[in-house]
Amino acid sequence: MQTDSAARARLEDYLRAEGLRDGDRVPPERDLAPRLGLSRRALRNALQALELEGRLWRGVGQGTWLGEAPAASLRTVGGDPQAVMEARRTLEPALAGLAAIKAAPTDIEAIRRCARRGAETQDQESWGRWDAAFHRAVAFACHNPLLRQAFEQLEACRAGTEWGRLRGLIANAALRQHSAAQHLAIAAAIADRDAAAAHRAMWDHLQTVHQAIQATSADAGGRTASSRRAA
Repeated sequence: MQTDSAARARLEDYLRAEGLRDGDRVPPERDLAPRLGLSRRALRNALQALELEGRLWRGVGQGTWLGEAPAASLRTVGGDPQAVMEARRTLEPALAGLAAIKAAPTDIEAIRRCARRGAETQDQESWGRWDAAFHRAVAFACHNPLLRQAFEQLEACRAGTEWGRLRGLIANAALRQHSAAQHLAIAAAIADRDAAAAHRAMWDHLQTVHQAIQATSADAGGRTASSRRAA
């Protein structure tokens, strides 16, 4: 029986041996699975693991490509961080509740793994990567292409705002530790098939982030006003 870790290792060895880099297309599953000696299911799980980490992307009718999805593949509408958080607090708790109902065992393991890795990280860059992977894993676990597209649209909008700068301001060690604990709570609720608890835990988590953004924005506004008075 092929374990997920063995399948992933075989896939990554193949990508390295072939010299495939970001922007290169990965062969279709029907061709790649026999080439690697993997079942289609094992290969699909390995591809999903890399997708959760943002190392490849898959589009309907577009195939599988290494690297992050290009902005052109999603129609971004912009939005300031406050608007993005409002949309996230509307969508993502519902996704967590649905994931508690529909997630397959492999989905639950992926969610738990992302939560654990996020809790283990010591630096902001790694935390940001596993934070994004965690939320992506929850969305994928719903097995609803329309909701997944909505989530990916929201992620594209988030990338198009000043989120990167804000993350650097709000993601101090205390917030990262608190968020990691919240991720673990969400993962536990999904694994317990408790939709109401998963919805509530995701809401609480996003509210924590929203409040941090509000506090940072207020501080920045106050500093700007003080600078203008001084000038």
